[in-house]
Amino acid sequence: MSKEKSTYPYVKPEKTYSLGKDTDGVLHNSEELHALLLEAVLELDRVCRKNDIPYALAYGSALGAYNYGGFIPWDDDVDIAIRYEDINRLVVACEKDLDKKYVFECYENNKKYNVLVPTGKLRLKETYFKEKNWFFLPNRCGTGQTFFIDIVAFMGVPEDHKEHCKLINKAKWDIVPYCFLDAFLRIHPMCIKKKLKKFEKKIAEKYKDSPMVSQTIIIPFQDMDKSFYDNAFPRDVIFPFREYDFCGHKLYSFNDLETFCRMRFSDKGLKKWDGEKYIDPYPESKRKFQHLNKYNFKRKEKKKR
Repeated sequence: MSKEKSTYPYVKPEKTYSLGKDTDGVLHNSEELHALLLEAVLELDRVCRKNDIPYALAYGSALGAYNYGGFIPWDDDVDIAIRYEDINRLVVACEKDLDKKYVFECYENNKKYNVLVPTGKLRLKETYFKEKNWFFLPNRCGTGQTFFIDIVAFMGVPEDHKEHCKLINKAKWDIVPYCFLDAFLRIHPMCIKKKLKKFEKKIAEKYKDSPMVSQTIIIPFQDMDKSFYDNAFPRDVIFPFREYDFCGHKLYSFNDLETFCRMRFSDKGLKKWDGEKYIDPYPESKRKFQHLNKYNFKRKEKKKR
């Protein structure tokens, strides 16, 4: 990078994005949402540093760190990655040190947790956040629908693309009966959850030294588009995690952040130098919040009278 370009290390956000009105009819924007989420990220950072648990900003949050040095302006969630072997350590750390305004949920500390979503969720109590896909991904843990941070576990996976796909497809065989029981009949599919977690552990142990890593194979909604290198990455691209600038703070992300972003999002998603400044080439027409349905920053869903 030339000396001239170094004066523009990130895309400079040109505007904020409206969230629409909350359940009280009050209009809010993306900056307010990101301030709320950043506070939760910093709390997780504090707990992880205190307990020596590596973590990384992942997926859209990693792209935000690379392109913007912070949130993608129209992003409405946070993705965090940890090592598969650190799941139980994070459970213990959160039970001991997490601020009471948050709660960490995962299958390992609550068997009602939905294993088809990311490995864990750090929830912001006394908020309300209804996802667009809430019906198929209900929260059974008793904490209700709140804002959250997604926490995914990265584990070793086969080097061979076909073998990796085969493992994910094997897990998907249980998805139809799982969703039918959970979403439509509102029956807790405990046996299927136990089976999926047992399968996950078996694969994690088998490929613990593999040169390729990915998010856990039992999350069925990961894409396997070949242009994304089957959603798996060389281990040295991901580990060890490194510090980067994020909203004025030093937070961790993947070892080779640029390579990860190129592999996961292709060059079309990365910042471009136009001769004067960095720009985001992502089409303006597609800059929309992906998950937000209804929300309230200060309290839970307004009760019906």
